[in-house]
Amino acid sequence: MHTDAQVRKAGGRLSREDQRRLGDILQRVYDEVIRQGVPDRFRDLLNELGDTKHESDEDKEAARGQNDEPDRLVTARGADHSNKGSH
Repeated sequence: MHTDAQVRKAGGRLSREDQRRLGDILQRVYDEVIRQGVPDRFRDLLNELGDTKHESDEDKEAARGQNDEPDRLVTARGADHSNKGSH
């Protein structure tokens, strides 16, 4: 008796026909998932995340506007490495 399970070739490889059928099945499953779209709850969470990020950016801009000075990097004392050989 010849079943689909016996179609496997030596070494655990699938025949070309099995690979094609598996590819067709996977393509159908993928297409179905894509058609379903993003669930409403997930979309709401993404929107909340975007709103939080937007508010955070606005807060940073407002804080920067109060200072009216550009952000500057502060170097630590003794960070001048021009005399790398001396201690």
